[in-house]
Amino acid sequence: MLISKNKVIQNASKILEEDLKIKLSEDYSKFLDKYNGGVTYNSEVKIGRKWDDVCGFNGAGDVDKDYSFESMKSMGVLEGYLEKGFLPIADNMLGDYYCLSLKTDDYSSIYLLYHDLLGKKKKIFSSFTEFINNIKSEEIGHIDTMEEREKIAIENGYGDEVELLRPVWKKEIEKFSKIVQEEVIL
Repeated sequence: MLISKNKVIQNASKILEEDLKIKLSEDYSKFLDKYNGGVTYNSEVKIGRKWDDVCGFNGAGDVDKDYSFESMKSMGVLEGYLEKGFLPIADNMLGDYYCLSLKTDDYSSIYLLYHDLLGKKKKIFSSFTEFINNIKSEEIGHIDTMEEREKIAIENGYGDEVELLRPVWKKEIEKFSKIVQEEVIL
């Protein structure tokens, strides 16, 4: 799996454990200390015979609010999951959470908790390591230049939209050109 990791902070796992009064599994603690979560562009996890996307992993401290335990805590979302014995560690495009089980009967298993199906959950892996090992990512690769995007837009009949799209393209090019992906190794 490839990740564009968050800003790494020393002892992220211990800080999170103390803050939330939980005990993390050894493999997840190692991941959090080494990567502190991050964005996983073009990534999918194989669940049985199907594939589901993985957008990113939550991190501790000053990280992107979309992938932040602190942000989830301040919005009041995290508490409900913790009360049920789950820590939301990652999400998909639909807003469902991949959660680490904190319950003693299946501690450190990974569940997919569906946000819109009244608490429906599905155990998908027995450990965080198994979860990571089943995620496949593609490198971001070449980022189309402004000129390439303009040419494609004109070829597809959107020449009159180019002026409106330029600011969006510029922002996207700046964002993706700064991303560094690395292979997750536990």
